[in-house]
This record gives sequence, C-alpha cells and structure tokens, in this order.
Amino acid sequence: MSENMKEHYIARLREVAEKERRLPKKSDFSVEDMNRIKGLFGPWPWCLEAAGLKESKQEQRKQKNFEKRRRGKLRRTEEVNENV
Repeated sequence: MSENMKEHYIARLREVAEKERRLPKKSDFSVEDMNRIKGLFGPWPWCLEAAGLKESKQEQRKQKNFEKRRRGKLRRTEEVNENV
C-alpha cells in the first residue's frame, strides 16, 4: 500500500508543478496530504527530489563531506610533520 501511496503523491506533486508551472509549495496541499507526503518522503526538498522536480543534492553532499574530511586529514598530517 505504501508504494501505491508514494506513486499517488508523486503524481500529485507533478500535477501541481505542471498546473502552476513552478515547484509545488507545501501550501498547495491540505494539512492531511502534507503530513502523508512528508511521512512518506521526509523533508520537503526530499519530496520534490522523489518526484523528479528538483535535482538531488545527495551526491553533492557526499562529495563535499569527502573533500572536507580529506582536507582535515591533510592538515593534521602537516601539523604532525611540523612538530617532528
């Protein structure tokens, strides 16, 4: 049943986007629908990503975090080498 609900709400998000010619807003849906949508997909940006209306930033986040960890490791290595 959950998959059918997901498909239903993805279709609803896409319908609103097409009709309004913009990304759907939370205010475009009833409180009950909003609770269901967010319960199925999580935060609003994730809902839009699931419907294919917004580019997923998950890969960008992973790359950014990887680079941050790499820079930290390099900095710590340099600090150790300076103290030797």
